Formats: sequence, structure tokens, C-alpha cells
Amino acid sequence: MSRPVLDVRGLRVKLPTAAGHATVVDGVDYRVEPQQVFGVAGESGSGKTMSVLAILGLLPRGAVVEGEAWFGGRDLLRLPARERRAIAGREIAMVFQDPMTSLHPMLDIGHQLCEHVRHHLGLSRAQAELRACELLALVRIPDPAGALGRYPHQFSGGMRQRIAIASALACDPAILVADEPTTALDVTVQAGIVRLLDRLRRESGLSVVLITHDLGVMSSIADRVSIFYAGRVVESGTREDVIQRARHPYTRGLLDALPHPEHERTPLVAIPGTPPSPQQLPSGCRFHPRCAYRTATCEQAVPPLVDVADEHELACLVDPFAA
Repeated sequence: MSRPVLDVRGLRVKLPTAAGHATVVDGVDYRVEPQQVFGVAGESGSGKTMSVLAILGLLPRGAVVEGEAWFGGRDLLRLPARERRAIAGREIAMVFQDPMTSLHPMLDIGHQLCEHVRHHLGLSRAQAELRACELLALVRIPDPAGALGRYPHQFSGGMRQRIAIASALACDPAILVADEPTTALDVTVQAGIVRLLDRLRRESGLSVVLITHDLGVMSSIADRVSIFYAGRVVESGTREDVIQRARHPYTRGLLDALPHPEHERTPLVAIPGTPPSPQQLPSGCRFHPRCAYRTATCEQAVPPLVDVADEHELACLVDPFAA
């Protein structure tokens, strides 16, 4: 096995609240390999995004982060803030869920792209403009030179997302973190963004961390997938293992909730209940209050994440879908 680009071990994140610190990520491990699309899936509040923001040092003041995050021979969680800021945006870049919040509405696209590359790469204005045009062409923005003088609101949602990706790629990062990059886009535009990420991975040697709640998007591009629930990984494995041979009741619930295009009249199956609050986490398996297969043991014992097949890990004491 090749050396991972990013190796996260025992990551734990606690955020400050009025009642004390609440654990939102609890002992998470994962590895991102070269040119791999690593998918992180789960409902809102499962800790998907927080696990990445912790690595990049983008958490609110007062947050407590424990564990290790090895990148380029350095543990990012032990680096001084200044050194970690130099890595974030240059060697590890992030595309946020809503490009309208990451693109300044009062500045044209050229100003924003050029400022980014001049800050990190020290380019002249002319060199920065040339690089900005190259980036826009890379993500298939029509008339890149003309686009530099336009503002974010003059582009469609899909085009804005492509521009945000172009900005993230400005310094040739080793890892691109895409946080819900297809949310609020129609299906055709979603497919275009997914194809773009896949092409960039193949042509640029990029590793991608894809964060999403949509297993349909995940199934079309991810090489490896980890399913998060209430701050923990409950299932992890290759795309085929997790999507086609899911064994955790929560993963099965997410898959059953997907609409079936070939069976339009089939009703959607919702997971009962709601995810727990970080301030009121249940004992034992955190999914047990919503699980149809729970036993008395599930209410008390914390299921460890163990290998159940080659590269397929599961955290379930019952394992109701074992072959």
C-alpha cells in the first residue's frame, strides 16, 4: 500500500457550549491515499465537516482538538497556527458548500483569483492574471479572460461552484476538500461537478475528500467511503462494500431513503427519529434509539470499529446484514 497523503488517527473535537464542551467528533480514524476520492457521508450534525475544519485549524475559539493528522511528515494538529495557515489554502484546499459565501459579492472574479495566487505564490499582477485564466479554463468556464471582469452574481450556481474549485486549485494542492459541492444544484449540474472532480483527480494527481449526505453522488465517484453518525465512524470500506454490501443498519437506512428512478411509486423509507444532540448523546451504540435491530447490549456497550472483511470495517454489535 502506498503512503497516505493524509493519515488521521483518533481525532476528537470538542466545541464550547453554555453547558460546557460538547464532543462532535469522537475518535475518528481515516486515510486518504494518492489520487483517491475519499467520501465522508452522514446526516447533518454527524461531524463530517468538523473533522476537516479541525485539521485545517478553522474551528471557533475555545475548541479542543485531540489526536493526530499526519500530512507530509508533519502532524498538523501539533503545528503552530502560522505554519498550519500556510498549509491551508495552498497544500490542502477547501471548497465550501455555498460558493456565494466564499466568493466576495463586491469583488470581480479576477480580483479574487489573483489575490489568492499572489498571496500564496508571490506572482506579479500579470502572472497572476495569466494563472487565473488558466484556472478558469481548467474548470471549463467559457471565455476565461472575459469572466475575470464579472461578479459572482453574474454566474449560475454551477458556474460559481466551478469558480470556487478553480480558486481552491490555484496553488496546486495535494488535497482538495469538497464540502457538499453539489448541494442546491440540479441533477444535471451535479453530474457536471462530479465529472469535473473526477477529471481533476485523474489529470492533476489530486486527492479529494468529498463530504456529502448524498450517497447517490458518493456512489458515482468515491473510491473509499466512511459513514459518520453522531461523531463516530460506523462503517468504512471501498465504495462497493459500503454502497452495494452495506452492513450497518444506519448505512442501510441512508440507502433505503434514496429515491429509485425506476420505481417511481415506491414510497421513500425514512429513518425513524432524529440524530442526537452532542450535549445529550445516548449510551452504548449512539444509533440504538433509532435502530430496529437493537438489543439490550446495544444500549450499554460501545461497538468498536472492527474489520469484517477485506478493507471493510463495521461498528455494530448485532451485524444483522452479515452474509
